Amino acid sequence: MRHKLLLSLALISPLLPATLPAAEANRWRFDASLNLFLAGMSGDVAAKGLPAGVDASFHDILEHLEACAAGRLTVGYERWSLSTELSYLSLTAEAPAVRAEMQQWLIEPSLNYQFCEGFALFAGARYNNLDGDLKFNGPLGKVPTGTQDWWDPIVGAQLSLPLLRKILTFDGRFDVGGFGAGSDVTWQAFPYLNWRFTKWGSAQFGYRWLGTDYETGSGLNKFRYDVVLQGPQIGFTIHF
Repeated sequence: MRHKLLLSLALISPLLPATLPAAEANRWRFDASLNLFLAGMSGDVAAKGLPAGVDASFHDILEHLEACAAGRLTVGYERWSLSTELSYLSLTAEAPAVRAEMQQWLIEPSLNYQFCEGFALFAGARYNNLDGDLKFNGPLGKVPTGTQDWWDPIVGAQLSLPLLRKILTFDGRFDVGGFGAGSDVTWQAFPYLNWRFTKWGSAQFGYRWLGTDYETGSGLNKFRYDVVLQGPQIGFTIHF
């Protein structure tokens, strides 16, 4: 009886699809992240041809931060993945002669390829949408910047270095772009610690720099945004 059962299983095993869904399921990855970017702002801006320097240092972040929210969705299959980040910042920065109020939306889709466990390259784009006001001390008063938006192509790398097996890793996301297609240059550096506290969840903490040098128009129509956003970022990711 036992031999007949083993023979029957051997004959029908090629027809069983049970192993295929499991193997296929392991190839797909779905991640959803919620991030908090506590950004300060420094650099030069110009609206209606009027230049101004702005500065909100790291120590002033909580004082000048009005609102911020960010999230990222990632869908991956084997070595390939498609990722999109959406973030919103509302900042106030002051200099001796001017106060800048900015609301900024960022959208960053990218296509990633994993070369090995700790190294991936990606290419994508960064969309900026800015709206705000410059408030000068003196007769100039309030000067609206209007709404400015543009796309920048970007290329970059994602790195991961294990510190405690796969539970704790030192990761980094770095990119550069613009190339004259939108900004003269845009760049990002985000080193962070990633704690995989369970199979379905992880937490991140790091420090992020995001630089943009964009200029359009001339004379009274000139708009310039040469600014570095920087500050700590914390995040929580759910893995499916």
